[in-house]
Amino acid sequence: MSTDGAKTRSSEELRSAAIVGGKAMVFGKLFNQLISFGVVWVQAHFLPVWAYGIFGLFIGTVHYINTLGNAGTGEVARRFIPEFTEKGDTHSIARSVRGLVVIRFIVSAAVLLLILAFYDTIGPFLKIGEYKALFAFFAFGIIFTLESHMMFNVYWALLRQPRYIVVFTAYNIFRLVAFYLVLSVGGGLVGALAVDAVSYLLLFSGLYLPFIAEFDINAPKVQPIPLKRMARYGLFMYSSNLGHIFFNTTTDLYVISAMLDKYELGLYAFAVTLGQAAMKWMPDKLIGSVIETVTYRNYTREGDSGILPRYFSKVLTVQAFFAVPTAVFLVTFAEPLIANIFDEKFIPAAGICGGLAVVFTIAAMKFPLNLVATSLERTRLLFVSQTIFAIYNLAADIILIPILGLWGAVIATGTSFLFMVVSIWIILARSVRLPVEIGSILKILANSAIMGLWFYFMAGQISSLAGFIAAFVAGGAIYLALSYFNSPIDAETRNKILSAIFKKKSKG
Repeated sequence: MSTDGAKTRSSEELRSAAIVGGKAMVFGKLFNQLISFGVVWVQAHFLPVWAYGIFGLFIGTVHYINTLGNAGTGEVARRFIPEFTEKGDTHSIARSVRGLVVIRFIVSAAVLLLILAFYDTIGPFLKIGEYKALFAFFAFGIIFTLESHMMFNVYWALLRQPRYIVVFTAYNIFRLVAFYLVLSVGGGLVGALAVDAVSYLLLFSGLYLPFIAEFDINAPKVQPIPLKRMARYGLFMYSSNLGHIFFNTTTDLYVISAMLDKYELGLYAFAVTLGQAAMKWMPDKLIGSVIETVTYRNYTREGDSGILPRYFSKVLTVQAFFAVPTAVFLVTFAEPLIANIFDEKFIPAAGICGGLAVVFTIAAMKFPLNLVATSLERTRLLFVSQTIFAIYNLAADIILIPILGLWGAVIATGTSFLFMVVSIWIILARSVRLPVEIGSILKILANSAIMGLWFYFMAGQISSLAGFIAAFVAGGAIYLALSYFNSPIDAETRNKILSAIFKKKSKG
């Protein structure tokens, strides 16, 4: 077969796998988000505000340990497994994944031991010194949490999203049922942490065992594993992630815990959880793994950075199409959402929920930039930008939280994300064209603003769950109707999306 014919066949196979993987992620994650909202409801309903704050702090600590202990393994898997797959190199996939799992385990365990060794110093400062034994117990679950995150990256990079979704759904259902059974009988904070630990043990087993059964470590070698490239990429991404921990809202939680009280900690932890849950409906969270894998494989096949500007502009527009109205909804309608879906004791967090929604929207705009930077392996840029603005964010937290309270944390994190996104954009644009569909962005803003007016005027009229649901559905319908008549998505992109959904050959 000719080279062009082989490329065409590879392209069609990639497209087919991407469509299947994309559908699995969209429908699977939408379903799982409903389950996750159920989990949040159970936790908010049965845990006191102070206990919810401690639980949120411990769960947020997982992010820190994941960042400190991942050694760049997840990023290496997402970047290089698509390349190995494009070249048909199962040998490199089998050996690389096993090696990455071991590396992550060793580094994560070392980080955990270090934290436990200094807990007597750190704990009292954060006003959680009495929870050392509880944290040590939870550390067992953290290891499996981190290894599960590693396997997420592997399945996504392989475009095995359907298998991942099946296991992930079973995990979430178990978690929802277990949380309800344990917390409803007074399991409290200890019970909540135990459920999380056991859940991740089951999740990791469900992902890792099928992988090692399918990918034989003795598969024929196609080419030497590019260890130097992988190590360099992983090192810079790891260093970049070390800076990222100071952008994460967990940093806010630590400073709030040290400078404010546990009640305010609980309010902020709830606002973070609600905002992050809402943003999990975004394209980068639903099908980001598919977008990354397709981009990396096409870039490997073509070897031409000229394909990246189009990916950037389309992904940016689609990301904004979902992120902007979500932020507007939380800004204008967070109080009825909390009162009717969760628990009235968290209503004081309504304003913070709206503020964090804006922060998370700014952060979501970084995804298309990361797509270009990682394709080009511009990891040094990501590292430097993360480091500079991590220092800024931490300093701003320490200065603003004592003055402005919880809003100080929102402002510090929001401005640091904004400055970082703008900086990466400017520097990348010097070497790669990064076009923005200005007309589409303006249409999204206009449509979202009109929807926001509806929610703003309805917020004071809601007095029941039925009323909330009716107002929410009506607001969503308004946005979709406006987006149909004042569409920000061009005909070609709409056609490709529809062809992917209905498996029709796209035009053009």
